[in-house]
Amino acid sequence: MSRRPLAALAPLAVFLASTACSTSGSTGAGGDGTGGSSSKSTTGGFTSSSTGQGGAFGTASTGSGVGGGSGSSLIYASTDTTLFTLDPKDPALALTQVGDFDCIDPVNGPHTSMVDVAVDMGEHLWGITGHDVMPLTIQGGAVHCGTAITLNSGGGSTPTFYALTFVPAGVIDPQKEVLVAGNSAGELWAIDAAGNASKHGVFGTVPANDGHGHTYAAANVGKSWELSGDLVFLANGGSPVGFATVRDCPNPPSTAGCSFVDTLIEIDMTKLAAAGSQPVIMAVRGQLVKKAGCQDGITGNYGSMYGIAAWNDKVYGFSRTGNLVEVDTTDGGTCNVKNYSPNKFSGAGVTTLAPVIPPPPPA
Repeated sequence: MSRRPLAALAPLAVFLASTACSTSGSTGAGGDGTGGSSSKSTTGGFTSSSTGQGGAFGTASTGSGVGGGSGSSLIYASTDTTLFTLDPKDPALALTQVGDFDCIDPVNGPHTSMVDVAVDMGEHLWGITGHDVMPLTIQGGAVHCGTAITLNSGGGSTPTFYALTFVPAGVIDPQKEVLVAGNSAGELWAIDAAGNASKHGVFGTVPANDGHGHTYAAANVGKSWELSGDLVFLANGGSPVGFATVRDCPNPPSTAGCSFVDTLIEIDMTKLAAAGSQPVIMAVRGQLVKKAGCQDGITGNYGSMYGIAAWNDKVYGFSRTGNLVEVDTTDGGTCNVKNYSPNKFSGAGVTTLAPVIPPPPPA
């Protein structure tokens, strides 16, 4: 299943990765997907402390939490079929294949793709397939999907979700972390253990520019932001921080004619705490365009950031074109640091205790 379909998106071409590919440099500019799939060895620093043994639905807080509490310090990235890990402290940024999801069959289903993964403070892993969430357990060279929980928004049709992350304890629930999913319409939904989803805000509307000299199409200004990729929330020692990648479109929630350039926004975690349809944006941090001094060889956009994770003062974006980019959380300035083609990423996640340096308050 494609994450955020565009009218011009080509049919999916399934790639089942058998080895981790970590080719340095870029293979060129990415578009908003050209189709393709989005996907253990025990090498590369992968340890039993981060195997994600299912765990409770939301880990109870044992304190305010401080950055760097993760034992393995791993970022998780996924294509439609396969889970990978990456250590952001590794200068080589080597991508290590963990294994294929044993519940994903791109041809016969019932789940044709894993569209995102989420990691709690205890590094328990969860996945989402659009309408179902499930615990994930690493078993040898495979990633086992536990019992699927079908999502239900109550009263009407449940939207298709493309992003999944944990919100730190104290934001929505005072005692435990809560799964939050996002859909392409720019809505955020908290999910309980029974799969009941309750809306906890929207992204708000598109401004005339991003505050750094990059304008948005006149036809899109004032329209609702659509989710373009993923969400990430970090505990930050009891002062939680959140980011999302969004895009501007002429007729939301329709995906037709949307911008190919993603925008990084910061989430107001206080507003996210309340149920409802209130805008939860704190600041537009900036379009994901090449920052000054970056010489990555890419011309144009970086491809759709279908998965994001945060670490210190950077957001790492995993694109559908196999790029790994570093995004400055202050202004959205972007530079490609690795290309893992032909992997077509669909999601990413990191423990809520990952270290974070919050950007300065918006002007």
